[in-house]
Amino acid sequence: MSWDDLGDLEGEITVYSGRTPDQIDLVFEQLENEYSGLTINRDYDDNDVQVNQLEQEGDATPADVFYSQDPGALGAVHDAGIVQELPSDIVDTVPESYRHPDGYWTGVSGRVRSVFYNEDRLDETPFDSWDELPTDIFSYAEDDRFEGIISTRPNSGTFRGFIQAMVDLEGEDATRQWVSDFMDQDPQRYGSGSTQAEEVNRGGDGDPIIGLGNSYYAARLVNEDPDSPIRVTFTEGDAGALFSVAGIAVTNNVDDPELIAEFARHLVAVEGQEFMMDDNGEFPVVDGVDYVGPLPGPDELNSPTYDLSEFDMELQAANDLLEDEGMMPL
Repeated sequence: MSWDDLGDLEGEITVYSGRTPDQIDLVFEQLENEYSGLTINRDYDDNDVQVNQLEQEGDATPADVFYSQDPGALGAVHDAGIVQELPSDIVDTVPESYRHPDGYWTGVSGRVRSVFYNEDRLDETPFDSWDELPTDIFSYAEDDRFEGIISTRPNSGTFRGFIQAMVDLEGEDATRQWVSDFMDQDPQRYGSGSTQAEEVNRGGDGDPIIGLGNSYYAARLVNEDPDSPIRVTFTEGDAGALFSVAGIAVTNNVDDPELIAEFARHLVAVEGQEFMMDDNGEFPVVDGVDYVGPLPGPDELNSPTYDLSEFDMELQAANDLLEDEGMMPL
């Protein structure tokens, strides 16, 4: 499906976004440039703030679309009964594992938990080759060669989602041990994924050499500068390589249902998927759209099988676990 196959977008759309402007605003700008009669009103804030706002406003919300950073928040607005089923032709373009089973939300772009590192700093590590980086997430907590050179961002919803997935896949005891062991590595803990990746890439005194984080932060840096020294690798078959999605849900009482449906179709069309790859370093989630970017494609990854609709909005159990083991608060 291409934008050429779709109807024109004309009118006003109000989007409550849990994603940041640097992640998706260029896509909105492209749509407004393509259709002179389209205005997209953006309201940016944290996912939990947007969900609370939607719940308070209920069916009186001015929002037409909720654009979420993660599946947990999409599940929360569905559970609150404030979003409607998407047209089947939209959700059917996306694999079942990346959308609500009854079509109340759908992923529109994908990301993967990853390991990124500065390839120019090998001689500052105990490793003889970057090929020695482990393919299981537990080694990054247990192997003392990572002590003092590794980093992560534990305050993000995606990190808590990674922890929840580890609990579901490996059990709570094993996950608690992983967090405790990882804290023994004296990791640098960041409040921003962009800052973390930028400092790994910068390679200055005091900057971490290795980071656990979403792959798109590194991909964006390589897209901006192909000579960038940041590189990405992935674990295999465990929560360290979890594939998750950002996605959308449509509120119950939109004024122009066909306009909103066409907007959603544009996001999952080829051009929409390509903009998210080019601008934000993410992965496509639509069958038939090939990944084009600096990282291995989704078909080359060995992510665990995991039902994203199981994500809890609050991720409270994961947050409590992180606080118990001293990783949070920052």
